[in-house]
Amino acid sequence: MLYERILVPFDGSKFAKKALDEAIKIAQNTDSILYLCTVITVSGVIPPGSLMGLVKNKTAKEIHAKLIKSAKAETERTLNYQASVYCKSKGVKAYYKIIINGNIAEEILKTAKQKLIDLIVIGSQGLHGISKIKTLGSVSRKVSELADCAVLIVR
Repeated sequence: MLYERILVPFDGSKFAKKALDEAIKIAQNTDSILYLCTVITVSGVIPPGSLMGLVKNKTAKEIHAKLIKSAKAETERTLNYQASVYCKSKGVKAYYKIIINGNIAEEILKTAKQKLIDLIVIGSQGLHGISKIKTLGSVSRKVSELADCAVLIVR
């Protein structure tokens, strides 16, 4: 079999959704298993500088912890739906993993190695991408350059 394990980094963006649909098509034709992963970063949860100097350190830590917990719960709901309902409805077996903090591209590459991934299907831009700039997103570019397996970038 050409592809047994396919990794789909999923952040909820329209590019991630297109990548997931493409991965599902491939999985249907190759009987592959999909692995969805999301990296939750502090900067993605808290606007830069929003807490600096406005609240005491202990309070900032509590707010940070609550925001991360909330983001994780929302991501859990989203990925559980994508894997348990959406992929399953298409006849594809899927699992998911949520990673808290870390460099997004590096965590995707680490997950690919851990799961012995044969193919990474990634959107050309994520939630941080600016659609007017037609260059590859920094995460998809780094993943495509450093991955040990095949990478399909979906626009």
